[in-house]
Amino acid sequence: AITANSLAFMCVPRAIPACFAQTGWTVGMLALVYSSVVTYDTGLVLGEVCRLRPKIGSYPGLCGEALAACAARRGWSPQAWRDAGAGCCLVLQFATYYLTTVAELIYFEQFFGQLFDQSRLCQWQWLLVAAAVSLPVLQLPTYHETRWAAALLGLLPLAINVAVMFYEVLLVRPWRCQPGPRYDGLLGVADGGGALSGGGEEALSNATSPQGRDLNDVFLGLSAFAYAFGGHGFYPEEIREMSTPSAWPSVMNWTYGVAIPLYWACGIVGYYAYGDFSWSNINLNFPRNAANTASIGVQVVQEVYFILVGNLVMMLDIEMRLGIDPTVCCSAPPDPPPRHESRPTPPTQPPTPHSPATHTPTARLHSIASEDEPS
Repeated sequence: AITANSLAFMCVPRAIPACFAQTGWTVGMLALVYSSVVTYDTGLVLGEVCRLRPKIGSYPGLCGEALAACAARRGWSPQAWRDAGAGCCLVLQFATYYLTTVAELIYFEQFFGQLFDQSRLCQWQWLLVAAAVSLPVLQLPTYHETRWAAALLGLLPLAINVAVMFYEVLLVRPWRCQPGPRYDGLLGVADGGGALSGGGEEALSNATSPQGRDLNDVFLGLSAFAYAFGGHGFYPEEIREMSTPSAWPSVMNWTYGVAIPLYWACGIVGYYAYGDFSWSNINLNFPRNAANTASIGVQVVQEVYFILVGNLVMMLDIEMRLGIDPTVCCSAPPDPPPRHESRPTPPTQPPTPHSPATHTPTARLHSIASEDEPS
């Protein structure tokens, strides 16, 4: 379940050609190698820290504990730094995932607009439609319970969209067109411009006029590379739901073992095919055929999952601070007592701290929630 969520949220291989369009081959290759190595290593570090501090089940909690340890070594007040660090990190985490969810809602309505380009609905009306469609999925309470949503709304659309991308590239073979794609290896060479800024007729007409690639383009591309390796911000929240947190390296191996080859394959093929005319919404590079239309429709489905995950980070934190067990709605109701009892049954022995029952995702979440309740 956690592997499916980690991979489905992080893996956005079709965005890599647009990153190359801003950075060029040389800087883009270096950025992709650097991001792959560093984010894989930091993911393992987060897993090891969570293993050593099993009672800390959130990213803000880890931040606060790190500052408390630094303060203790310098003779400062650990609790004050723990509270300040956790509070500041919580604000940043909420702001980040709130804005991420808003961005996904905007992508959602944009894909609706591409599918129904003759519709009279305005952007704010499509946003209402997107919110209504997402609402049933938002009822899923934990990452463990979203495993089927990750598989059906995240991973399956990912596989379809990657297949459509290679199909469209082989169908058109843009490198044979006149004029063909242009590439920028270094700064200051003419580029297509605006690949990450959007699409449409105005953007396409602007792309035909050469402009020098400056540092703004490169930094925009580097920030997009960083976005393509997202997900670390809720790794601790995922780890706390694992029945065996020590298996986190296996999650990282599967996630990066699938994502990184896709990033390299889609990035190289896509940028070679479309060059500096690669758009962040790469469907704009494709001809308007049945496969492209199906791909856009599949992305509408995929956006439901992205909205769910960004929202889940915030909702779980709020619920657990209020002492609410988010898994109650998914738990099986207790068996009713027998109607005819000759004598009272002895009470069931509660599970010991080392029994498997206390290491289920439900029990781990419940124990963390109960620790946060006021005494």
